[in-house]
Amino acid sequence: MDDVKVYKEIIKRLLVHVDNGTVDSAPEAYRQPTSVYTDPTLLAQEKATIFRDEPQLICFSSDLPEKGSFFTYDDLGVPVLLTRDNDGKVNAFLNACTHRAARLKEGCGKTNSLSCPYHAWGFDLKGKLRAVYEEKTFGNIEKSLYDLVRLPVEEKYGMIFAGMHPDVKISIDEILGDMAPVFEMWDLGNTSFVNTHEWKLDTNWKLALDTFCEGYHFLALHKNTLGGISIGNMSVFDTFGPEGRNHRLAFPNESIKRLKDIPEADWSLDIFNDFQLVHFIYPNISLLVSPVSIEFFKLYPGDTPGQHRTIFRSYTRAKDGKGWDGNDPQAHFEFICKVVDEEDYWVSANVMKNLKTGMLQYSTFGRNEPALQNMHKAFLRGIGQTPVEAPLARAGVKVSC
Repeated sequence: MDDVKVYKEIIKRLLVHVDNGTVDSAPEAYRQPTSVYTDPTLLAQEKATIFRDEPQLICFSSDLPEKGSFFTYDDLGVPVLLTRDNDGKVNAFLNACTHRAARLKEGCGKTNSLSCPYHAWGFDLKGKLRAVYEEKTFGNIEKSLYDLVRLPVEEKYGMIFAGMHPDVKISIDEILGDMAPVFEMWDLGNTSFVNTHEWKLDTNWKLALDTFCEGYHFLALHKNTLGGISIGNMSVFDTFGPEGRNHRLAFPNESIKRLKDIPEADWSLDIFNDFQLVHFIYPNISLLVSPVSIEFFKLYPGDTPGQHRTIFRSYTRAKDGKGWDGNDPQAHFEFICKVVDEEDYWVSANVMKNLKTGMLQYSTFGRNEPALQNMHKAFLRGIGQTPVEAPLARAGVKVSC
């Protein structure tokens, strides 16, 4: 796919909004009960369905860079071990020895085989049991019955998805739909890992995710960090994947205005610096793609509706460790952490405190927040509920809140 052509189409749509002071919009505002953030029964349903039964984006191909690489994942309570075997194929297993369930690996790294630290049983990178320590004293067993528990996994477009139980079905092409060629263009498998940060925050996981899915708040909440860089309350919005449950938002930077005076024929790859791209991949991924880096956020529910975890992994898109604009990747990582921590998640935690009072029964997503409307309807469909809009509060109509 021609990346400049993709960027040009986004730029042209954004410039229409710049000229008209408009934004891609939903037909109407959407009002939903705040119980979606506070109801423990709803939280249990989300964990049992959209997190247990949906494929999860675990990491990028660059996190398993060569044969013998391994990567562990424990974000959802199921210990997962990924390996890249000697044929270059990615495998996913329960991170447990089939002898007495001991954990096999921690973190990530490179290994020639898998050896249990408890009793030294040995497995190959395809999960086959190859050696039983002191087998003559242990007793004769059928080794093929003791291979590692295999989990579904698929690698494509530099992305690795896995399932949290053996019956999860994974098709990356189905997940991405007509956006697949664009993701292929990103070349995520050639990114370089920079750093990671984890938040454990007293706010609902969806309430934290909301902060990634609209630009309405940019110039109010981020006036001291993004002010003068981004144009607030302006974006183009696209959906993709099953039932359009995933989305992409493109937010214009102030620098986009320079392109009004430059013929389209002269636009080059550097126009990617004139907007920001944020992707939501159902159910819990926010993926920010820029010329410099990939910001990979994974959001998970906590033990109660008012708790959640975010795991942030930052990658640079340049093999030499620098972005296209020459920025230092670690400094960029620290800037992102600061904005999310002191602005987005600060406000999210305070919203959660107010919702816990029970005195605010509804939240309203404006016409200019179509991604939030789309995402929350998808969550309800995911747990088997039909989204039902609450009546809007309108002028001249008294509505209890």
